[in-house]
Amino acid sequence: MKKTRILLIISPIILVLDHLTKWIIIQKVPLGSKIVVWENFFDIVHTRNTGAAFGILADWSHEWRNPFFYLVSAIAVAFLIYFLRQIEENQKGALFSISLIFGGALGNLSDRIFRGSVVDFLSFHWYDRSVDWNLFGLRVNFDLIWPAFNVADSAITVGVFWLLIAMGKIKK
Repeated sequence: MKKTRILLIISPIILVLDHLTKWIIIQKVPLGSKIVVWENFFDIVHTRNTGAAFGILADWSHEWRNPFFYLVSAIAVAFLIYFLRQIEENQKGALFSISLIFGGALGNLSDRIFRGSVVDFLSFHWYDRSVDWNLFGLRVNFDLIWPAFNVADSAITVGVFWLLIAMGKIKK
């Protein structure tokens, strides 16, 4: 099947890039430390995320958390395969985006299976500052930092946005 060719090329590339970059971080950057790349904006860090995106559910007991993430990952992979089968050969944008998501999902899932957590290392922030606003009597306070992420997270994010754009172009 021609459309699986894109998946079989792109997904392994994402998986290899993801694990290669994580391996470099594990070898070169001690856990919990950082390397400043662009002062007050971008650092290479070495963190471990036992939760989902942004560390959500990280405080769950691993007896519940790990099976939950394995189940969610299996459902996501099954959904992606199902969705891939529904897409027509000429919908290259959708096929490419699913391949990015699939490769990223496999990267983070394999991290959870073999390391027990996901290695994150890209950290963007703005001067380590926070915002403290009063909006119509409601206090809004947050740090100007994006949680650390990795190549797999990037592939998933780009893939999802690309898929939304591609699906918007499909007339059905």
